[in-house]
Amino acid sequence: MIVIFIFLTFTAFLSLSETAFFSLSRFTLNTYKYSKDVKKRLVFNLLSRPRELLVTLLMLNILSNILVQNTFSNIFKNYSWSFKVGIPLILVLLFGEIFPKSFAILHGKTIAYRTSYIVSFFYHILAPFRIIITFVTNYISRFMFFFLKKEKQISSEELKHIVETSNQTGVLNVDEAQIISGYLDLFDSNVKEKMTVKGDILFYDINKDINDLIDIFVEQKYFRIPVCDGHLDKILGIISLNSFFLNQEKIKSSKEIKNFLKKPLFIPETTNSLNALIKMKKRGESIALVVDEYGCIAGLVSQEDLKEIVLGNIEDIKEVKELYTRPKEDVIIADARLELSDFEDIFNVKLTSISQQITLGGWIIEQLEKIPQSGEKLEKEGFLFYILESDPKKIKKIYIRKLL
Repeated sequence: MIVIFIFLTFTAFLSLSETAFFSLSRFTLNTYKYSKDVKKRLVFNLLSRPRELLVTLLMLNILSNILVQNTFSNIFKNYSWSFKVGIPLILVLLFGEIFPKSFAILHGKTIAYRTSYIVSFFYHILAPFRIIITFVTNYISRFMFFFLKKEKQISSEELKHIVETSNQTGVLNVDEAQIISGYLDLFDSNVKEKMTVKGDILFYDINKDINDLIDIFVEQKYFRIPVCDGHLDKILGIISLNSFFLNQEKIKSSKEIKNFLKKPLFIPETTNSLNALIKMKKRGESIALVVDEYGCIAGLVSQEDLKEIVLGNIEDIKEVKELYTRPKEDVIIADARLELSDFEDIFNVKLTSISQQITLGGWIIEQLEKIPQSGEKLEKEGFLFYILESDPKKIKKIYIRKLL
């Protein structure tokens, strides 16, 4: 009976170890990988070859179960067959499998840590037998299951479920869960789902008056605009707000805009949203033109559109009722009503005003000693002030760039 107890205990130990090792999460193993604790690194090393570890434990477990059965049968050889088979089966099932594995699920880290040396010992001792068995099983598996696709270790849906559960249990807050879920959505969506369709794209026709382009920049508050020859399928390039206003003196007519156009980035409509965002960032583009399978313009997508997938709905800059917009760190387009103190806060500067002007428009009038017309410039206090829009009574819109 003592021998049966020893074999049964060994069976329980193997079941305990198997469940404990394979219940450890990938995150736990990553922390073990760089741990200073020798046992934790040993656990990681054993699980870095999961198939070999599993074969080792299964070999020992099967051997131990056979020994329990044979020993019990020899001791009680005069009893009925059902007794000699049934009792060992129940003992192994309860004390060698169910109880140990149930306990290991609850205390996986501790058990794996404490049994690591013993498991490692058997792992190396049984290496010759394991190599033979693994070779045979791999060959048979390839022959029998060659038509089965290799499954992903974890799917996007499973990750989203983990995030949702983490949010519900308080591990992640709402914002963190939304950002992680949104990032996963980038893998599952393409640019066609987020693009502005062709009919809704705002573009500038080079055959029209140059003032139409200025109106788009000023009124619509766009920073980059597609320039076309008649229609979108004849795209010439992209004109940026900076490029246009800094070179406006050289642009006497709409035809001269061609010299300042940037080659557009074209992206197929089936492109994964994440890949599109990476490509746009790498090229330094904030917008890209989406083309269909025939190479025709299907729509336009911006970095903002793709970031909405991650961050949720970002309030479009066209709808923000602020007194200025900031396309670059050193550039703003401001309403003349912007208070001088706010402007100073934006650029961390101090402007001198003799008559204590409150608004930026009033300060510019003070410096010029007149109400400027559209197109006039002022270089003062390390800034270029370009009047975008004005009337005989007041300044309305100003382009401002900090000079180096």
